[in-house]
Amino acid sequence: MRRFRLVPPLLAALVVVPAASAAWSTISTVSVTNTMRPGVVRTSMGAELAAYSDGKGTLKVWSSASGDHTVAAGLLSVGKPALVQLPSGAVELYAPATTAGFAEQGVLRWESTTDGASWSGPVPSQSTSLGDVQAAAVRPDGTPMFTQDGTAGVVVFQGLNGELSHTVFGACCGYAESLAVDTQNYAQLAFWSNANPFPSEFVYEGLDASGAQAGPGRAFGQPQTAPRDDDVPLVADGLGNTFMGWSGGYPSATSFAVNVFRGGNLVYSTVVAGGTFSGGDPHMAVAADPSNRLWAVWSQGGAVHARRSRSAAHHFGAVTLAPLGSVTAYQLAALALPNGSVAVYIDTGSSIERTVVQPSLTVHSTASSVAVTDDGVPVKGALTGGGRTVLLVGGRANLAPFHRGTRITVSAAGYAPAVFRKR
Repeated sequence: MRRFRLVPPLLAALVVVPAASAAWSTISTVSVTNTMRPGVVRTSMGAELAAYSDGKGTLKVWSSASGDHTVAAGLLSVGKPALVQLPSGAVELYAPATTAGFAEQGVLRWESTTDGASWSGPVPSQSTSLGDVQAAAVRPDGTPMFTQDGTAGVVVFQGLNGELSHTVFGACCGYAESLAVDTQNYAQLAFWSNANPFPSEFVYEGLDASGAQAGPGRAFGQPQTAPRDDDVPLVADGLGNTFMGWSGGYPSATSFAVNVFRGGNLVYSTVVAGGTFSGGDPHMAVAADPSNRLWAVWSQGGAVHARRSRSAAHHFGAVTLAPLGSVTAYQLAALALPNGSVAVYIDTGSSIERTVVQPSLTVHSTASSVAVTDDGVPVKGALTGGGRTVLLVGGRANLAPFHRGTRITVSAAGYAPAVFRKR
């Protein structure tokens, strides 16, 4: 078995508080339950889509480009949906639903060829289960995949309408699974299990070309972890890496870590966050942008936290906070955006909320100088304070123009500002 190293998080120095993101905005137009983690995708045209349902009879998609759209109404039942986009540009929505008169029941498929603005369907899939669609992904050749879990285990469906199906974990129960396909067409699955042979552990599995399990699963968090039945995030970048988020500790979580796999092999694992987690925290998400920058997002202490990596999760930059105020995040999803920020979606138990988080700056200061980086990369920007402005050159600046004790703001395009005081 290949050994791996556990990398501690990179700590910022002398920043007064983590930078804060913009406010949350409500995107849902019907009430949701606290299990409605939205299915999200960023389309090739640049729109963010978030699919959700009221858990009763209405299925919705919110678009950052065109607003709110009703995919279906008057259903007899509908559960949690998932979204994928095919190479053709068509967006597929999979959701467990029952139509009026029981014409169709199980996982149904709707399709949009208008970037989420209008939808056709439904088309029945080969799944007759009304369990939530937990995850979906697309192979490089355009073949979609989706998953469901239940008392029979975790099932992977492959094909536009799920023509191939395989039970990849045949015990009760596997929860919160995610799918990812890497650049070599290697499909992977991650989930949390409370059943033998993985009681109370996070599990990673590889899948073969048909979507069946390829070899034994690998467990993380031995001997056991706190239950995690909302999402075990998994995402692939464009460099052949696949990233899995998981939380260690029992009976409460004590860490949030990201595992990095290549070709199904674990190569290293990095701790992103530690400290105190209470309730259902950490709800977790990982997201990679087109420039292969990775975001790790989690809930902790009444806020959503986010850190960005430019090093394939070898280490991460400083934390940006999105305070939750009076609401609770019961579910969490994220989309990494091309401009370097990340769109974060939460389920508050009654609504779906969204905010955009910018990466934070890491500031290391002495009495005479300061160094400003983003995950170890020098940043171009400026220091302002006490009526003075000093430019960063190669990520560094001399602090001689500032008086001792001056509150200095570090600003850089595309980053949340950081604040420190001159020693």
